[in-house]
Amino acid sequence: MHINIAPYIFTNFIVALALGSFALAIKLALAKLPKSFPLKPSPQTATVRALPSSWYRSAEVYELERRAIFSKKWILVSHKLRFVENGTWIRFEEAGFQFFLVKDHNGKINGFHNVCRHRAFPIVTEEKGKSLVLACKYHGWSYGLSGQLAKAPGYLDMEGFNKTKNGLFPIHIHVDAHGFIWVNLDASKNPEPFGKEFDNIDKLERHKAFKFSDYHFDHTWEMSGDYNWKTLADNYNECYHCKTTHPDALGLSDLDKYSVEVKGGHIEHLPDTTNTEVKDVYNLVSNYYFPNACMTVT
Repeated sequence: MHINIAPYIFTNFIVALALGSFALAIKLALAKLPKSFPLKPSPQTATVRALPSSWYRSAEVYELERRAIFSKKWILVSHKLRFVENGTWIRFEEAGFQFFLVKDHNGKINGFHNVCRHRAFPIVTEEKGKSLVLACKYHGWSYGLSGQLAKAPGYLDMEGFNKTKNGLFPIHIHVDAHGFIWVNLDASKNPEPFGKEFDNIDKLERHKAFKFSDYHFDHTWEMSGDYNWKTLADNYNECYHCKTTHPDALGLSDLDKYSVEVKGGHIEHLPDTTNTEVKDVYNLVSNYYFPNACMTVT
């Protein structure tokens, strides 16, 4: 009598037999292990990795940041104390985007991309100034302080030309309760809500000791460097460099206890002030506001 066994049945039998033997071996090995186990997993330490170095050098990454961050997020740029008189304007640049802020005849701060609607020539060519009319020096188009087109030589009587649709391109402006000016370059009518990242940013407990309306604008200064914007943010938000770069800080704070705390779109710096007299007299508060604004108030 012959019994035909298909090859795949024989193979499955061999595999099942091998698995059964392996399971038995595991069971015998586990029986010899101690019965006690730790209640909590053992803590493990690991080095916190920084961002890849290419993110600081890649042109492609930078262009992505320009579109996803600098074109979409609220950015702290100035304070209304710099705009004393109506008509005062100041030029800014963020990640290659040029714009300017101007105080109109009603005392409102407006913001516009720094391009004429005719041939995209810059409206303002200096760092700051004062004008009752915003005039393009290329073809003579001019605009009011609220951005509306006032004069366009040879165009106003042209059939089909709509004066009301050829004003300056506006940018979104938010002036908080302390007078700080934030901009959003999103081209859409409704940008990201300001409160999404900076809810109650002008109600921080640490700023209640300061009356910003009593301050006076003094000056600005600039320094240039060939580095990515994240390098500046990294440097501001670590105090590893403080003992070497800021040795005077050793008398004001215990730098070994210096810490920072992330809160929404900003980071609060928390120095451990060791000198009580200094703490009472020299009140210093430092904050970082994503993506690239840092502020220290004294």
